[in-house]
Amino acid sequence: MMLNMIRTNPLLLTDSYNLSHARLKINMDWEVSHLYNRREGMILYGFREIVTGLLAIRITEEHIAEAEQGAAMQGLRFPSELFRRVVDECGGYAPIAVESVPEGTWCPAGTPFAQVYNTAEGFGELVTWWEAVFMHAYFPSGCATEAFHMRRYLERKQAEHGYDDSFLWRIHSFGFRGHRSLEDAYWAGTAWNLSLQGTDDFHTTKHTPQAVIGSIAALAHKVTQQFDDELACFIRAIDETAAAGERIVALVIDTYDADRVIQQYLPTIGQHARERGIRIVMRPDSGDVLRQAADIYEAARAHGLLDTVGVIIGEGMSFEQVKRYDAQLEQWGVPLPFVAYGVGSGFYNHIDRDTYGLAMKTAYSNGKDRMKFSMTPLKRSIPGRVKLVVAAGVMMAEAEGETEREGLYETVYKHDGTGAPHRLDAGPAFWNGVRERMRVQNTAQQTIELSAAIERKIALIAEQYLK
Repeated sequence: MMLNMIRTNPLLLTDSYNLSHARLKINMDWEVSHLYNRREGMILYGFREIVTGLLAIRITEEHIAEAEQGAAMQGLRFPSELFRRVVDECGGYAPIAVESVPEGTWCPAGTPFAQVYNTAEGFGELVTWWEAVFMHAYFPSGCATEAFHMRRYLERKQAEHGYDDSFLWRIHSFGFRGHRSLEDAYWAGTAWNLSLQGTDDFHTTKHTPQAVIGSIAALAHKVTQQFDDELACFIRAIDETAAAGERIVALVIDTYDADRVIQQYLPTIGQHARERGIRIVMRPDSGDVLRQAADIYEAARAHGLLDTVGVIIGEGMSFEQVKRYDAQLEQWGVPLPFVAYGVGSGFYNHIDRDTYGLAMKTAYSNGKDRMKFSMTPLKRSIPGRVKLVVAAGVMMAEAEGETEREGLYETVYKHDGTGAPHRLDAGPAFWNGVRERMRVQNTAQQTIELSAAIERKIALIAEQYLK
């Protein structure tokens, strides 16, 4: 299958214009590049696994031959000499280093969250060869950031109203079926589990075995449609949930007539659920679902069933919709814990590379510090190798060697050209560390600070190019 072959040749995982850069540059002796989130602050997640999974592949002559054929198909010439040096002199592993802030760190807008440089002379072009793949970290980072903000929202509402910790289970992932690929599902599902607890993403139990997550039994339309009597379906769902030793079941109510379920069936199924020790969560799935949720609350209150009945809304949900619905529920006097939400593709469909403005820019090349001095400040980059530090609670980019402060970067991958590469693992223990780090992040800083030495470098470059 072609899909199984997408990672078999790392030389192909680049943009075609990179094939010409080795000969268009003046020299490739030494280069440094930074990766930024230029537009918005974000939580970094997924970058380490993307980098180490790619650079662990040993480059061979067969890879080069295949890349040469691919280049010919496009009317281009592949820089075979460069990669033959990787094979002959470096054992097939890219002689570069990739540093990044620890994952789970809040990166204010403009943060050079990763720094890449070559470790052997003449391999500068390799620094940006896999730029396009490195950029794919936008999606796991975007999902982690979205889930992080959702968790912080729940915590604020919890503190505001004095709710117990069950309130933190209100937002549930319905996202698996809406993804473009299993890879996207992996990133979004594991990112969700970093901050949130309710999920139908069953596959994530394999990837995040120590996550605090849960789900519940639930009807689907396909189940209800088996029954000639909808009420009998609800009664059976309650009985089978009790027989299974579980204590909660969701009942979809719009297979035929949601209003009939709310006004006629609710007292019967609510009382039956109470007798069996089951909590029922009613799921309106079409029409004015928020109004239906309020109607369910009023019906449950009228029949003394608030301890047994709840609601989950999964139709067209996103984080923004959650906040809008909660505001309306508060106006109506419906307690927020009564209504939970199932968020599907609204969790991730709005996230693309531009959401957080991910970009990779050269910081040193051809013997000098370099930067993109765009007329748009958002697109400007930082010249020279840097060190990220925290000073007085503020994240700052310093010029390398400017101070003795401890830097934030950790080396994700490094190969000096001999022996085996250094790589940091990205398994379950790493994931747990990311989760713990996220829980203590302070998001007050919205943009990165630049040190005085870096500001002086920028001023000199501006003087040279903006005359």
